[in-house]
Amino acid sequence: MDTELVRFTQWAEQHPQARYNALMGLLSRPEGLWHSFEAQPGNKASGIDKVRKADYAQGVEARIAALSTRLRSLGYRPQAVRRVYIAKSNGRQRPLGIPCFEDRIVQHRLAGVLQAIWEPEFRHCSYGFRPQRNAHQALARVGEVITNGGTQWLVEADIKGFFDHVSHDWLMRFLGHRINDPVLLRIVRRFLKAGVLEEGVFSASETGTPQGGLVSPVLANIYLHYVLDLWFEKCYARSCKERGYLIRYADDFVACFTHEDDARRFMVELTERLLRFGLEVEPSKTRLLRFGSRAQRDYERHITPRPSTFNFLGFTHYVSKSRNNRFVVGRKSQRERMAKKLTEVGDRLSALRVEGGRAMMDYAKRHLRGHVAYYAVSGNARNVRTYAYLLSRLLFKWLNRRSQRRGVQWERFSKILSDWMPSLRIQHNLYPKPLWMTQAGSRMV
Repeated sequence: MDTELVRFTQWAEQHPQARYNALMGLLSRPEGLWHSFEAQPGNKASGIDKVRKADYAQGVEARIAALSTRLRSLGYRPQAVRRVYIAKSNGRQRPLGIPCFEDRIVQHRLAGVLQAIWEPEFRHCSYGFRPQRNAHQALARVGEVITNGGTQWLVEADIKGFFDHVSHDWLMRFLGHRINDPVLLRIVRRFLKAGVLEEGVFSASETGTPQGGLVSPVLANIYLHYVLDLWFEKCYARSCKERGYLIRYADDFVACFTHEDDARRFMVELTERLLRFGLEVEPSKTRLLRFGSRAQRDYERHITPRPSTFNFLGFTHYVSKSRNNRFVVGRKSQRERMAKKLTEVGDRLSALRVEGGRAMMDYAKRHLRGHVAYYAVSGNARNVRTYAYLLSRLLFKWLNRRSQRRGVQWERFSKILSDWMPSLRIQHNLYPKPLWMTQAGSRMV
């Protein structure tokens, strides 16, 4: 981030309710566009213009100067995004939009400006696509709310095709709360209306923000800030009989309640609230379940069946007990995601056979390190070890299929694994402190 944007961010934090009338200078300054150019990775897929970072770097000074001029004169028009699909864990496909490289530069700069304006206003319940916030913090908050917040009922929710159904009119109205610069708002609208090119066929964009664009996460957070976060905090939570909490990461969220009536009423009012802004809940991923210490206690007394589990951010959550026989939220890797990832690893290892065994082992090690960095959370050690073992079996299988002759024996391969295997130790402690440690007067505070 360049110095000018850093200073603007600091000023915006000190004036959280300011309204901005002239932002195009900040967006179009050549120095800022140059920083956004350098921030782009060179290995990203190209858009419809087939231009990558290495291609754009040829004569980049003149390109950046021309781009700055076009932004100031409103001669800049984003190109359509290239539509691709990636497989989801449920067998469906997720549409992604790949913008052109020059559009990525402008979107990166625009996202920084919008993030600086709204970051002081975003609520604490929002964790996705924000600086110094991540999925592990959201998971830790879920555990804290359920364990120490008196949660007994939980609503697991997901918005159906959120990025494809964002209302452009409502989004522009939300941006107008803080931005009074008509030129910048016109640039944003041009991004929204840029359209999609799929298999040579262009289609105009009437709703939605392309998932994959650099500015889309910020716009999504702004949209849900007004549609969901503020509504829950200012209106719904205050009308609950007892406590209510919301934890959101992008368009995935869970709502936790102490009283059953509050949870059931939330499902009804949530549907009405989303419909007002052109959204709807995904029926297959939205449900009400009893989840908490009382559900665990009634199950142990054979009063009720075992409490249901719920999925959030790649983990399956279930009721459990600590070594001290206290109620805790257990987590394990979501089975569907693990099966999908192992299938992808097998396909990749099969394709790498022509590059040699060293390339196959290097790829498998990088993948396992990334897996451990995310999934090695408290209570999930067994699943991490299981995944590492299954991945090693896949590696052993494809190493032996590099030729018609079996070249690697398991005994020899096991010895190699002892040096090759990265550390599988737990990296994230997500268990909250017991309530008695956090209360006023405790020496542990």
